[in-house]
Amino acid sequence: MAATKITYDEIPKHLGAFKTVLAYRGFTVTTTDGRTHSGRRLLLESDHLRIFDRDNSFEDLPNFDVTRIEIRQFGRFFHHVVENASFAAVIPLAAAVGGPALAIPAILLAPPFLAYAAASTPFFLAADGIAFLIPAKVYEIVH
Repeated sequence: MAATKITYDEIPKHLGAFKTVLAYRGFTVTTTDGRTHSGRRLLLESDHLRIFDRDNSFEDLPNFDVTRIEIRQFGRFFHHVVENASFAAVIPLAAAVGGPALAIPAILLAPPFLAYAAASTPFFLAADGIAFLIPAKVYEIVH
């Protein structure tokens, strides 16, 4: 797939408004020195891009250094699986810490949340599998 050539100032027309954080995708930003910077979130600013790693560390890349932005869709839905499973796991923990006053509501609430997590996980994983096959959207930044 051919890259779309844009200027840095045209980013809001193609990716999102400045001050927007794009998340739950695979981002690879190439700079003028040929280095690639990868992450799962990308903050768009008028004078730089900030790319975040999984551990929330980040790199600021000045706009004049950015030559290419690749956006992949893999991993787009997996966070739903993690959030559903962790929320369902928190309910019994709250009951254990809160004592008998929280035990009965937790016992009543946990099964529906676990059922939702179990029922939705295959669909989210299938969607991620399909998203993995979608080719990356590539933007060449011309200065």
